[in-house]
Amino acid sequence: MTLRAPDWKRGGKQSPKISLSVQLWYVYVPLTMLCVAPPPLAARSRQGPLLPASKIHQMVRNVAWNELHASEHPSHYYSYIERNTLPDGSSTVEEIATPHGSVDRLIEVDHHTPDSRQLAQNQALLNQLPDDRQLQQSRFKDQQKDRQRRDNVLKDIPQAFIYTYAGSDPRGRIMLKFQPAPGFEPSSRQSLILQGMAGELWVDPSAQRIVKISGTLIKDVKIGWGFLARLSQGGTFRMEQSQGPDGTWHQKLLSVQFDGTVLVFKHIQIRVRQIRCCFERVPDNLSIEEAVHLLEARANLPQDWQTRLEAVQKAAPVD
Repeated sequence: MTLRAPDWKRGGKQSPKISLSVQLWYVYVPLTMLCVAPPPLAARSRQGPLLPASKIHQMVRNVAWNELHASEHPSHYYSYIERNTLPDGSSTVEEIATPHGSVDRLIEVDHHTPDSRQLAQNQALLNQLPDDRQLQQSRFKDQQKDRQRRDNVLKDIPQAFIYTYAGSDPRGRIMLKFQPAPGFEPSSRQSLILQGMAGELWVDPSAQRIVKISGTLIKDVKIGWGFLARLSQGGTFRMEQSQGPDGTWHQKLLSVQFDGTVLVFKHIQIRVRQIRCCFERVPDNLSIEEAVHLLEARANLPQDWQTRLEAVQKAAPVD
């Protein structure tokens, strides 16, 4: 699932002038890549200081293909706790993903219990969703568009950068540094942001998944020759994920911070921080109606969810 604006509106607070979905249309970089098992690169990395360029390139190609496959064809579905922090505050939800989209229940606003108005708005949506096919389809279509924008960037990851081996940790996870590749031609508008990125990618070579990736804009990036948007040098992103007990990988952190302009003159500041915890598998064939009923039937949240969520927050540096 990708970030999107919440389905409720915070009482007494104005929504951002540039919506979250529009912001991420420009800057949501797919920060996941990997899944098919190539040769045992971790063992090889301990035998010498470098990996051949051909091996690195093939690993990144595998990474991109595997993440696209995982995105398009999830093996399983999960519930989880998710907190999104924007400049005007934070919201925390319990969310359930299904083959037909996701639904969520509001549990905190700015680290406090939601007020009666916020709860009523969220409950009204949950009441409407089971019987409103048009609303279900509209929400699912929006979520699929978000996924496709992210996947459009993933397709260009192997060609967008020059990767170099930079070492491994005691667990055998490989670090690659990346710089923009000269002559890279983005295949989509979403991929334009890759032209100005440099950073580090940590890979679990046995599972073929990303452990973490961080990137910085080392030059301004123009979208639509600068008329649609311009993202300024110095913007950053960071993503971290981990493997669950059943082998499935879950994103636990996404941090995006960019400054720039939209339509030449309108200044934007994009500040998004998303953290997740408490992944629990749900039936793989849930309908939206069943997911809503499951949310409403749950009497208790996962044990120690606040402590677990804060642990993710504290483990990640503030950009």
